[in-house]
Amino acid sequence: MNEIIDEILKKTDRYNLHSHTPWCDGKADMRTMVDGAISEGLSHYGVSPHSPVDIPSPCNMSHESVGEYLETMKILKEEYAGRINLLTGMEIDYLRPDYGPHIDYFRRLPLDYKIGSVHYVPTRSGELVDCDGSAERFAVNLRDAFRGDLRYVVERYFSQLLTMIESGGFDILGHPDKIAANASAVAPGIENEGWYGALIEDVARYAAASDIFVEINTKAYPRKGRFFPASRWWRLFAEKGCKFVVNSDAHRPDLTDAGRKEALRMLGEL
Repeated sequence: MNEIIDEILKKTDRYNLHSHTPWCDGKADMRTMVDGAISEGLSHYGVSPHSPVDIPSPCNMSHESVGEYLETMKILKEEYAGRINLLTGMEIDYLRPDYGPHIDYFRRLPLDYKIGSVHYVPTRSGELVDCDGSAERFAVNLRDAFRGDLRYVVERYFSQLLTMIESGGFDILGHPDKIAANASAVAPGIENEGWYGALIEDVARYAAASDIFVEINTKAYPRKGRFFPASRWWRLFAEKGCKFVVNSDAHRPDLTDAGRKEALRMLGEL
């Protein structure tokens, strides 16, 4: 378990360890994001741009920009010392067995922590398709790339998650049921299906055995009133022995703490 994150969680809930930068799909420069975190009263702020990938993607940073990102973080850590504790992270995409948080490239990067996430699902022919983003785009991809087979997409998404957890190389499991947002837009009630619940239980069991943190991602709460994982699953994760970290997945400074207070309150009640 990442000792840096563990120490933060023991001391405070005024943190956010999932945020994005102009090197990926962030909407503001680094200092503006950090200033936003300070204005929200956070004492610890982690930066986690979407990792480089070896497939075309408009949302991921390039391999060439990684060095610049790391150097900028060094400068900002010194500049903001005493005002906020900055952590250098990265949200790393798991694509397939030869590309994910576990490979040597990412293991060698001088990062304070890593988030492991799944955004891409392979088709039956092996083509990786982004299943994140808008429900409208997902519906088109479901029709054109997956022949409308929603259950296949959902099951492969969770299969990707389990393989990523087994492969290791990261500290925080990012938004573990993110597929539910788009899947439920296509098939309302899918999260009530027994087979879907069994997939969630597998993720909770694998995560607990791997001694990683499970992210409660609050990004969608202000607009859609939901978390990832959905709050209905939090007790299951807790009973399996998982430890939570609450992150806002901020792409703009005004969303640095969005939804976190509500999630922390609900966790306290749980």
